[in-house]
Amino acid sequence: MMIKRLSALLTLTIIQPVSAEEVLVSGLPPFTEAILPFEADVYAISIGPGGPGEEFGSQATNGGLYKLGPNGVHESITLSDGEGLRNPTGLVELGDQIVLVDGNQVISLSPEGDVNWRRSYDEEGVFFYDVEVLNGATLLVSDFGRGGFVSVSANTGDIQPTLNDVQIDGLARFEITDDQIYAVSWGTDDAWDSAVYRISGLGEAGLSEKLAGGFGNLESVEVVEGTVVVGGYRGHQDHQAFKLMQLDTEGRVNSLDAGSNTHGVSDIYSDGYSIWLNFFYDGAYAKIPAKHVLPSS
Repeated sequence: MMIKRLSALLTLTIIQPVSAEEVLVSGLPPFTEAILPFEADVYAISIGPGGPGEEFGSQATNGGLYKLGPNGVHESITLSDGEGLRNPTGLVELGDQIVLVDGNQVISLSPEGDVNWRRSYDEEGVFFYDVEVLNGATLLVSDFGRGGFVSVSANTGDIQPTLNDVQIDGLARFEITDDQIYAVSWGTDDAWDSAVYRISGLGEAGLSEKLAGGFGNLESVEVVEGTVVVGGYRGHQDHQAFKLMQLDTEGRVNSLDAGSNTHGVSDIYSDGYSIWLNFFYDGAYAKIPAKHVLPSS
C-alpha cells in the first residue's frame, strides 16, 4: 500500500498566505485527504490518526467525514448506517448528495450523513482513490490498488470495470474535462517517477498517454482555466522546492508559488473563480483566487 513518509509528522502551524486575498484555515482533523466546498459549507474527509505508514492499511473505522468551520473548528458527521469510515480519500458533489470512496467501497450520502447507498467491490487488491462525475447517471472512480478505473451507477451504486485498456501504476486523483481525463500517478517515495497522463476515448477501452514525468509523489490534479495544475509532496526533479506545478501546452513543467511553502498538496478543487488547496501534513487548506495561482500571461 501507499505510504506517505515525512520526517516531521502533523504540525498545526499557520502557513504564511501567498496573497492578501488568500483565506487560510488551519487546525483540520488529522490527515485530511480532500475537501469539498458544498453550497455554503466546506466538507472534508480524513483517514484518521493512524499516521504515515499505517493509515492506508488500517481496517479500523478511524476515518471521518467533517464539516469545516472557520479557525479550524470542525463538526464530525456520523453516517446513518453505523458502519463508519476506514480510509476515505476522495469525494465529489452529485446533486444534493456527496459521494465518497473508502478503500473498496463507494458511498452516497446526504450532507447530514444519511446514507443513500454503500457498495463494495470485492476484487483482490482494490483501493479506490478518487471519484468524479462522468455524467448525471455515472460516476468514475480511480483504483489505486489495481491501476485502473471503474464506473459506478449514480442511482444504485453498481460498480463495473471500465476503460479496460488503461493501466497506470499508482493511479491517484484525476480530473474529467470535455472528452478527456487528466490523471496523476503516485510513484515511489525516493524516486522521481510520478507522472501526469491524459486519457482519451472514454469508452470501454480508452487510450492513455504520458504527458510529463519526473515528479515526486504526485497526488492531485485540476484543470484551471484550461491549464493542467498538479500538486504533490516532493515537487519535480527540476523544481524540487515546489509543491504545486503546471504543465504548458507542450507538456513542459513550470513551478507555481501557491502552496509551495507547505509540506505538500493532497487535493486541488476549483469552481472556476477560486482554488482550494488541501495541505495533508499541515492540517490546513487555503482558498485562493484563481488569478493568484496561475502566473499572468
